[in-house]
Amino acid sequence: MSELKVQQLLKEFDLNKLKPVIFIYGNEDVTKNLFIEKVKSVLATTVFWGDELDFKTFLNEIGTKSLFSTERVIVVRQFEDFVENLKKEELKVFLETLKKITLPKRLILITSFEKIPSSEPYKTLVSLADVLVSNKLSSTGFYTSIKNKLQREGKVISEENLQYLVSLLNNDLTLAKNEIEKLLLYTADKKEITKEDIDAVVTPKFEENVFVFLNNFFKKDKIALKQAINLIENGAHPFEIQSLILSQLEKALYVKSLLDEGIPIEEAFSKVGITAPIQKSNISNILKSRNETELQNLLKSLYSLELQQKVFYQDPTEKFTEFLIKSLVG
Repeated sequence: MSELKVQQLLKEFDLNKLKPVIFIYGNEDVTKNLFIEKVKSVLATTVFWGDELDFKTFLNEIGTKSLFSTERVIVVRQFEDFVENLKKEELKVFLETLKKITLPKRLILITSFEKIPSSEPYKTLVSLADVLVSNKLSSTGFYTSIKNKLQREGKVISEENLQYLVSLLNNDLTLAKNEIEKLLLYTADKKEITKEDIDAVVTPKFEENVFVFLNNFFKKDKIALKQAINLIENGAHPFEIQSLILSQLEKALYVKSLLDEGIPIEEAFSKVGITAPIQKSNISNILKSRNETELQNLLKSLYSLELQQKVFYQDPTEKFTEFLIKSLVG
């Protein structure tokens, strides 16, 4: 199986050289996003999220014909979530449908896998599609991309300060994009970028990951709001964070029900499938911070939130922020 690098395709963008079905995997979301934006700039494109897309809708979209036979692109992000919801018979129909996709229709399937699974539908997919990989840049490649960006913007920066800037960005393209834009805005009226400029506006790699956010969220620590906003600004989607909150909630409630039955906590963890020490610690902290009624109310609030976002199409980030504020101060 031959693979193409998304980074290279962005430099030499030509969809005509690619098959109607494109499969993208890898752990670098920025280049995936840039690729999709390129596609959207040249062709009519509809984007779906895998956890929201049902099989019937997928078939309808694939089967819809354009009035003027112009090219149309269907993108499924978090494709692995779509696959997880397929029934056995639906999977068979899906594979047969893939084989029939021809121009002017295109299908782009995006996953976050670092390695392609050998199971179906991926086994068939890689034989039918052009496979694109979107991995993080090497340290040298990341350094070069930052250097080239500043040069294109007409900025001058010493080697020492460039290395310092790169070290703060920790090989994270999403973070780099945001921080470089801030730096360019800050130095708009000058040619040379100094260390003082960097220190004034560049925020180092975000140290608090989503699990720290979850811990603070369940403790009702108001810093969780800032952490959530930071996560979203650095590439996390509200649906991803909500999914993690829901997962933690369901596990905590399950463990609580087992404890109420008199089952020892370690046995309860085992029954729920919680094995890692950090997972055990997180669930224990949730049960200490929130009583069962609070957890049930949070669960109801989450379902209500998803209804507003996915059924009534209200802004995901805005509604998620409202949910956080209510949950943290309630």
